Amino acid sequence: MTRLPLVFVVAALLFAPLPPARAAEVPIPPAPTRWATDTAGFLSASALQRTDRALEQFERETGNQVLVWIGKTTGDDPLEDWTVRAFAAWKVGRQGLDNGLVVFVFADDRAVRIEVGYGLEDRIPDAMASRIIRDDIIPKLQAGDPDGAVFAGVDALRALIDAQHRPD
Repeated sequence: MTRLPLVFVVAALLFAPLPPARAAEVPIPPAPTRWATDTAGFLSASALQRTDRALEQFERETGNQVLVWIGKTTGDDPLEDWTVRAFAAWKVGRQGLDNGLVVFVFADDRAVRIEVGYGLEDRIPDAMASRIIRDDIIPKLQAGDPDGAVFAGVDALRALIDAQHRPD
């Protein structure tokens, strides 16, 4: 009599629907070693070099760090969670000033996000970052111009950062 319920329990476990398989979590990569990084082959080589040089020069002139990081996907991680973790792990901007930002583009996810350090939030609040994505980046992506999208976003961000303000 005690074996019969056990058989039902085992049978129920064997035929119970399995939870959906979770896609592999996409780990946060090591901090970029350049100002523009494209791990997805999204930009042309010349656009990547041009962006990298422009952002390197911008940091040298202003002390503010702007990075572009392009990957394929965040996997199952929500976009905001992944980008916040990456931004924190990479320690973008100067220590103590937190004066950096990263433009994240995920090619396969068709997603863009701008993470801004506290030291630049007065010049690029969330609403302004969203506007740049909506008005400057997305239209060029929709037109099939990824190089132009990155240039437009970076140019708009640099224009908003007061180039006369140099961190101590």
